[in-house]
Amino acid sequence: MRIVRNVGYVKRRKRVAKWSALLGLTLLIAVFVLALNPRYLLFAYAMLFGGFILFNSGMQQVGKWSRNPRNDVALDARLNGLGDKYTLIHYAQLGKRTVEHLLLHPGGVLVLTAREVPGRVVVRKGRWRKKGAGLGRLFGMSGPQLGNPVYETTQSIAAVEDHLAANQLQVDVSGAVVFVSPFVNLDVEDPAYPALKIEELADFVRELPVDATLRQNEREALVEALAIGERLEVSGQRKNRRPVKSRRPVKKRAA
Repeated sequence: MRIVRNVGYVKRRKRVAKWSALLGLTLLIAVFVLALNPRYLLFAYAMLFGGFILFNSGMQQVGKWSRNPRNDVALDARLNGLGDKYTLIHYAQLGKRTVEHLLLHPGGVLVLTAREVPGRVVVRKGRWRKKGAGLGRLFGMSGPQLGNPVYETTQSIAAVEDHLAANQLQVDVSGAVVFVSPFVNLDVEDPAYPALKIEELADFVRELPVDATLRQNEREALVEALAIGERLEVSGQRKNRRPVKSRRPVKKRAA
């Protein structure tokens, strides 16, 4: 399997996360100084609110981009046994959106939305919720967040489809939500996208429908179109293969 990683994006996000956390911490420290003067009490409350949000947001991002293994590395390890017809692209910059994880497979493109949250995750009637005690939620504000994986996946699929259409390419584009924490407990009913533990991902990918009309040169055209970033790192690429410049429309598999 080939792996393409936008390492420039990863390094930039690490820098932004560290500076956000540091700025938030600085604001929180400044609050105690301002609170000593009653004239600045309202201003201190405003700084407390802003600093708390900035610090927690920064720490969430520090955890995401400094975690070992990072999400993209964890996905690499789980999917590394797939064959030459698979390409995993991390942090593709498609227009104004960065799609974090894309898997090109013999049936098309799979958008992977990764989540690091541990504990019990419940999906009912389209709603995704992280279950936990009140104090646990409070102390976990700086940790991984569930957010709205359905919205993120939908937006990422739309970005991929629009980008491929602009390059005169068309294949099936689908999505899945992958939980990378070994301590997650999924309680899922009729999700909009498949919800998987990371250990289930490889088997799920192998069972995806195959497009028999999707040829090697067309897969290479898809890789070339989607592998976009600040500084790309490629591993597992077969040697002596010239990049395909074709933008001929790729046939879509019949339903």
